[in-house]
Amino acid sequence: MGSSTTVIQPPSVLGKCSRPGQYLLHLCSSPEPCGESDLEPPVASTSKSLPLLINGALVSHTKKRYQCTHKGCDKAYSKPSRLEEHERSHSGQRPFVCETCSKSYLRETHLHAHARSHLPQSDRPFACVKPNCEKRFWTAQHLRVHTEWHNGVKPFVCVEIDCQEAFAKHHQLRTHKCTVHAPPGTKPYQCEHDGCTQSFGTNQHLRTHSQVHNEKRYTCAHPTCLVTNGQTLKFYPTWSALQHHNRTVHPPTCWHTSCNGRIFTSQKGLRAHQKLHEQQIADAEIDAGIASDSEDERPRKKRRGGEVGRDWRCEVDGCTKDFKSKKALTTHTNVTHLGRRDHACPHRSCGQTFGYKHLLQRHLTKHHNPSPSSESSDEGRNRPTRPAASNMDIDMITGNTYAQNAQAKLKAAKALQCPYPYLNGLDLLYKISDNGHTSDRLICDYVFSRAYDLRRHLQTAHDIVVDKENVDRWVRSIQADWITS
Repeated sequence: MGSSTTVIQPPSVLGKCSRPGQYLLHLCSSPEPCGESDLEPPVASTSKSLPLLINGALVSHTKKRYQCTHKGCDKAYSKPSRLEEHERSHSGQRPFVCETCSKSYLRETHLHAHARSHLPQSDRPFACVKPNCEKRFWTAQHLRVHTEWHNGVKPFVCVEIDCQEAFAKHHQLRTHKCTVHAPPGTKPYQCEHDGCTQSFGTNQHLRTHSQVHNEKRYTCAHPTCLVTNGQTLKFYPTWSALQHHNRTVHPPTCWHTSCNGRIFTSQKGLRAHQKLHEQQIADAEIDAGIASDSEDERPRKKRRGGEVGRDWRCEVDGCTKDFKSKKALTTHTNVTHLGRRDHACPHRSCGQTFGYKHLLQRHLTKHHNPSPSSESSDEGRNRPTRPAASNMDIDMITGNTYAQNAQAKLKAAKALQCPYPYLNGLDLLYKISDNGHTSDRLICDYVFSRAYDLRRHLQTAHDIVVDKENVDRWVRSIQADWITS
């Protein structure tokens, strides 16, 4: 019998294009096997596995088509469920929560493994068969490790030269290395980076420390440090190194026209300084009458401390007070709305109390004579009293006392005399003015115990600006002369 040929059209799949062409199915009419002549010659398959488009890139010869899109992560998985579990490590989501102790986990399998810790030991299926050992385990692997411990197996061997020690557990080997083969005080987890001798008590602390050796851990995001014109990006291994770079190269600067690029040591100082500019603008508006909506309205008065920075507002109904600190708001609430009067007059015959300390001081000054008791109630914050005129003699008034004390300090080598006008050894930066004052032509008799005071004196009294290092070097040379003499 001859053979028949049936043409089979390939079925169309929804959402996919059918391949062109037809499939030929040869059917033999006799039970005997068809000969080779009855079959179409086999066609060599020329199709190859096509590359996959993963995150915008063509990747060939891979089954892990689900790749993590997190920056710096090259993990890829063959199932979307595995990728979803991995992405939780970046987002911090832990949806699987234990109902007993409220601990949360990234994967459901981790939760199941944890839940077994709340079950009694009798539920563990794998029991140790050694005599007098009643331990049970959840997995056969844990039982095998435990059995090897009974048999004396010590798989963790010290690799140091001339050391034949072996241990049954890894933590015992780590303890051995840090106590026998390391300097005293070394902890079990040691950093293996070249030239680093740090060690830590836990593996987590070691992993955190290892980031310090990453030279490209931090980078400067300032516009002047970005890659332009073929320049390389600047990296810093530690956060402190980056902050030092920002303080020295990009210090906080005020760009107000009146400040001429004034720089500050911290952003906090710059923010406090910028509030001064805001306060000046608010004061200028008040002076110009801009704050008033009409000419008949009474102009606003300048408030003590200014208008800027009053972020603490009283929440009592009908009260519109606002303050610059939480402490001031608390004091206002206690005194005005709660009626507290914590400052009482110390005189027994007077039972008045006050909410503020300055009101008590005003009351004492006005109604009671100053006494030691009232002075002591001020907690030592009273201003120092001026010396009485009877205690001041003619030497103190004319300055002779200062001259005598200055000569005594010079003889005892406890002070330095102003070198003006003989400035030998001091390199002047510049002289502010040269107006020929009488003080510029006479020898200066002022003495100082600090180089800072001497430098300020030269600038204010003689209009001479000297570098700080230059003054310090001159002071050290004078002190050296004292020692040699």
